[in-house]
Amino acid sequence: MGEQEHSAGRRAAAPTQIGKYELLGEIGRGACGVVFKGLDPFLQREVALKVALHDPGADPERARGRGFFAEARAAGLLQHPHIVALYDAGVEAELSYLVMEYVDGHTLQPLCRPAGPRAPLAQVLDIAFKCAKALDYAHGRGVLHRDIKPSNIMLTRDGVPKLMDFSIAEITGRSAVPGEARGVLGSPLYMSPEQIRRERLGPASDLYSLGAVLFQLLAGVPPFQEPDIPRLFRAIRHTPAPRLREFKPELPAAVSELVERLLLKDPAQRFQSGRELASTLSRLFDRLRATDRQVSRRESHDSLRRLRFFSAFSDEEIDEILGASQMVTYSPGEALIREGEIDTAFFIMALGRAEIRKRGKLLHLLDKGDCVGEIGFLSTHKRTATVIATTRVLALKVNASRLEQTTRDCQLRFYKVFAETLIYRLSIASARLSAQP
Repeated sequence: MGEQEHSAGRRAAAPTQIGKYELLGEIGRGACGVVFKGLDPFLQREVALKVALHDPGADPERARGRGFFAEARAAGLLQHPHIVALYDAGVEAELSYLVMEYVDGHTLQPLCRPAGPRAPLAQVLDIAFKCAKALDYAHGRGVLHRDIKPSNIMLTRDGVPKLMDFSIAEITGRSAVPGEARGVLGSPLYMSPEQIRRERLGPASDLYSLGAVLFQLLAGVPPFQEPDIPRLFRAIRHTPAPRLREFKPELPAAVSELVERLLLKDPAQRFQSGRELASTLSRLFDRLRATDRQVSRRESHDSLRRLRFFSAFSDEEIDEILGASQMVTYSPGEALIREGEIDTAFFIMALGRAEIRKRGKLLHLLDKGDCVGEIGFLSTHKRTATVIATTRVLALKVNASRLEQTTRDCQLRFYKVFAETLIYRLSIASARLSAQP
């Protein structure tokens, strides 16, 4: 749908039913129509009904053919998990309407505002990947969307993107607007150079528009922001798109380069299909995850290196221990150990604080560098106390069976420090008992 709002004076009284569908309320309005949330009483499912807004001075037969049934023809060819499904289309009295899948969520617009929240990079790449797959599917069935923009991509509450609004789509081999001369159709901020030049369009045009959306998701602004349409169109046709890293220097270079390729002037230099783009995104995502794991491993290594327990370990031995253990994060109130459970893990506190309780009674406080769970680590007896995080805790969780995967020298060093720690803890406990009356 377009973004123009109609004045209140032009709004007629909202219908309560169209055909068999009950209307539950208006959920959107644009230049092309009004969208209502509705109910299919036979299938008992929620639907979205898009009802045409006809210009009173226009030929009604031409108006019907131009937008709504063109959208019905295009969307009716497509059944894909990342495209809003079309269920039905019809005419009721003077109203033309489409019945579509109801998506409980919002468009990408809130995530594209300059002062709004920026979506995490992983989410942006996921949106790009799924939209690329959806476009590849549509293009493979001869449908060019021609109006990819933030308000035409829905995001479900679970974060699943879905393309919608095929009102100006073109079906390859036949115009989706029968009998009309080809014009400049689309949303100016996201139109490709060839779209502005009124040239024949291919999949690369939709991918350019998706690139403009990705740019705005990451930077908070579209790639071109000229104040009037003629200057905007000149910039899209002739001015190279700005580099994303000028707006977000911390962005990985590979992500910036991918978006820059999508925004190249020459369609032949862009990705040629949604499949090619999705494949590149998949490889890029895997590389970024591997990099994240390496960074996380280095941060974990550094956290352990600062602890007294590992002061005598070499860097290689610390890496061995990390490979045979887990770095686990606990939120305040979460239990590392529960009284009565059988668990053979031994914990070394890397960050945060926790408390030891027995039958609810506070026994001891734990801080960074402290150890807990030694007896359970050595035997399979039930835990005799509960350990609860009082702040965010990062702890190394060591299991005896996995420790056997390390080298002999590493195991000997670990058990030597472990025994020293256990002896120290036992001596402190003994001293406390001796001090009691």
